[in-house]
Amino acid sequence: MINNKHTNPYKRKNLTNIIFIIFLIILTRYFFIQVIYSKKFIRTASKNNFTIMSSIPPRGIIYDRYGKVIVANRSSFSLKIYPHHFNNSFNIDLFYKIIKSAKKRSNLILEKNNFLEKVNRSKKSNVKKYTLLNVINFIDFKTKAILSEHKNDFPGLIFSSNPSRFYEESPNLAHILGYLRPVSKNLVETDKFYSINDIVGISGLEKVYEKELRGKKGQEYHVINTFGKDLGIDKNKSIPFVAGEDIYLTIDYNLQSRIEELLKGYKGSIVCMNPESGDILAMASAPDYSLSQFIGPLKTETWEKWKKEKRLLNRATQASYPPGSLYKLVTAIMFMDAQLGTKEHSILCDGQFELEDQSNPGKPKIFRCWKETGHGNVNLHDAIVQSCNVYFYNKILEYQNTNTYIINDLHEYAEKLGFNKKTGIEIPEKKGRIPNSDWMVINQGKRWPKRGNMPNLSIGQGANSITPIQAINMINFIAMRGKINKPKLILNSKTESIKTNISKYVWNEIQNAMYDVVNSENGTAHLLKRDDAIVRGKTGTAQTISSSTSDNLLSWFAGYMDYNESLTSLVVVIEDTNSENKSVAKIISKNILDYIIESKLNE
Repeated sequence: MINNKHTNPYKRKNLTNIIFIIFLIILTRYFFIQVIYSKKFIRTASKNNFTIMSSIPPRGIIYDRYGKVIVANRSSFSLKIYPHHFNNSFNIDLFYKIIKSAKKRSNLILEKNNFLEKVNRSKKSNVKKYTLLNVINFIDFKTKAILSEHKNDFPGLIFSSNPSRFYEESPNLAHILGYLRPVSKNLVETDKFYSINDIVGISGLEKVYEKELRGKKGQEYHVINTFGKDLGIDKNKSIPFVAGEDIYLTIDYNLQSRIEELLKGYKGSIVCMNPESGDILAMASAPDYSLSQFIGPLKTETWEKWKKEKRLLNRATQASYPPGSLYKLVTAIMFMDAQLGTKEHSILCDGQFELEDQSNPGKPKIFRCWKETGHGNVNLHDAIVQSCNVYFYNKILEYQNTNTYIINDLHEYAEKLGFNKKTGIEIPEKKGRIPNSDWMVINQGKRWPKRGNMPNLSIGQGANSITPIQAINMINFIAMRGKINKPKLILNSKTESIKTNISKYVWNEIQNAMYDVVNSENGTAHLLKRDDAIVRGKTGTAQTISSSTSDNLLSWFAGYMDYNESLTSLVVVIEDTNSENKSVAKIISKNILDYIIESKLNE
């Protein structure tokens, strides 16, 4: 019998050679991979196994003047997907079931069909393997947790931190703070800071201080395996973000809450200031809107309703109103400075003033006083205290007899007191309108002078229009005797002072008259008289439709209070009042002054 183990040496040798050759091939291949092509493979692997995501910094926190948080941030998340890892194992029905259960908390950008279409389109395109596609913004923690529990059902999904604003509902401060919305395509193209899913300040201080509040983005290097699973962040390669700068407002949080409460149910505005520093202590506009509604999608019907009701309009700085009798302070200051209004010179007010109408001989034009029975004999001081129209009608035409272009003089004094120009506050504002002779000719197509214009202009009617922030600026000029700081909303920011050249005598006289407006029994604001503080002010009622109606009136109060040598100025304007509730501005003002003093007593 032949033993095969010893009789086949050639076969064993051949097998050994084959094994050696195979080993040599493997070794050579290994050498090429590890040495010759190592750098190439390292580069490729690096590209394939990392994805870079921007880390969004939290916006700066906004505080009131005492350090109370007004606007903060809360955690939210963006949901993204790697399209190339999206496949049939992705449980789309479960995904949308979870999302729909969180409608109130999440901003679902795409419907199911659109979502699938977008993902598939991205897969077919030439985008890089680990390019992320944004799916949903403003996912809250609860929704994130539910989705994470089912992560095996959603291959390719990844979460990124996306801080969002958190607002106190009271006070709202909507018109001061402003709202944020997703960034526009145009801004993404022009500003390298932004990407398509970012948010940006659209109005108010959020817009004005966008660069300070937004901070600086960082970069997160996410390690991704071949199955599209996010293995975490490589901290050695990542760059941390820089949080946005915090801002301290001049606003008194508690006072702001109070004036917003007092404005509920009205259309109008309230502004409180420290006339010595220029600090805005409170500013409210009604009706307002909820900033919280801008977190996530805003319903179209809500947006349209807000626009129709002009809720987005900041009436304190952007609404221009006829000043009514507030403007008598401007006219009176002009009279005093020209020495035309003395205590010795009085005019009889019987309730009306007749002006010959050259186009209608024998039928004079009638200008009426607010008090039908008249005020009797009044001088300039009395005319301010009792807000007598007839005095100003007579005096302005007496002045016009010596100066044809008195309208330009009145325009000049109005500008000295801050009208017809912007105050310089940080947020958008209107300049209002105080006409001069050129404006009258251009815009009304009338030859100037025309005597019938001046009576109305002298008492704040006609073409005159001002903003509430301008009205309080005038009050500050009076309180500070001609030298003020520009109004401001940012605490400890650089102040710019303004001075107007009006004599000390005038300031004394106008302050005395405003004192008696409140403290005299005949004063139109006697309701605001106090025993514990000195209050000076001026009331105003302006007609917004025509001189023949008592509906659609504006109710004004503007003044300042001296309490323990501390000054607070105040302006209140309420729209759509009538003859029955035209004192509403005074009533609201009294409540505000009550609150301020009560707060100081409790400090």
